[in-house]
Amino acid sequence: MLDAIGFKSIHIYEESHCQFGAPWTTLIAFKDMETRKRWYRSPAEVELDLSRRILPTKDGKTSLRYFDGATMKSYQMPSRAFEDNYCRQQDKPEECAEKVRFGNGKEVNVSSAYSPVFERHFA
Repeated sequence: MLDAIGFKSIHIYEESHCQFGAPWTTLIAFKDMETRKRWYRSPAEVELDLSRRILPTKDGKTSLRYFDGATMKSYQMPSRAFEDNYCRQQDKPEECAEKVRFGNGKEVNVSSAYSPVFERHFA
């Protein structure tokens, strides 16, 4: 549905670092591929951006309590439960075939802007 209104890349992640009592699931959507590239930055790139853009506290520590490069890396990999649910659609997407999911060197055509299979195995 979101890809039908112009979103090029849709991602889902679980936030379990903020002590909400249970993980919260969040959907995030991008309308351009440049933003998608930024989503997949390495932890070091995220840390560098944070140090450039977020002001430290008076004692020199980071002002972010629950976010850093390693946390961002965990957001980039959706849980296996999302992948399994995605692949249980009646019209199973091409990337859900077992030989594709577990690697055979074949290039994969992603069937929609949202594909947890692609994110878990190819991104």
